Amino acid sequence: RQMCIRDRPMQLSFVEGRNRMKLCNKISKGVAKGAEVICMLTIAALVLVIVVELLRRNFLGQSFGGNVQLCGILFLWMAFIGLIPLYRDSGLMRLDFLVARTKGPVYEVLYFANKLFSLLLGVVMVVAFAAQYPYVSTRTYSTFPIPVPYTVQYFPMCLAGAYMALESLRQMAEHVAEKARGSRAQV
Repeated sequence: RQMCIRDRPMQLSFVEGRNRMKLCNKISKGVAKGAEVICMLTIAALVLVIVVELLRRNFLGQSFGGNVQLCGILFLWMAFIGLIPLYRDSGLMRLDFLVARTKGPVYEVLYFANKLFSLLLGVVMVVAFAAQYPYVSTRTYSTFPIPVPYTVQYFPMCLAGAYMALESLRQMAEHVAEKARGSRAQV
């Protein structure tokens, strides 16, 4: 079959769309790798802060007042930023046990329901940060020698939520594109 002139723009846009999907996938993978590095650094910082505090308390009889808050901030960064590579690699609890045993329309409904719930969770995390921002941006920790706003502990929630929402959209678009390619191949 020869391609008509009117078919070319559709073909070009389909190829461009596939390239955009690949670019989005690479960006998503890069963000997840960066999140893994941040997560490893926060774990190392947590260990270092705890060991230094134990040494100071036991051998020097001193203590840093902001240590509890610092550990709390590092833990929140580790937990929320850790969601990014987990979600990217499908490491979060999902309906896989149910979805894997289904086929056809039931599979599609469960797949999109799962992605929709993840999208909504991400949006809720971003909205929660936005709602709390006016309050947390004006408050600072009293135990730190420099003014550190409470925002520092809520920001990773916003980042993880934004990533989950965008990644859910990317995964759904990729799934639809794969289905479209599959239906074109069958014709």
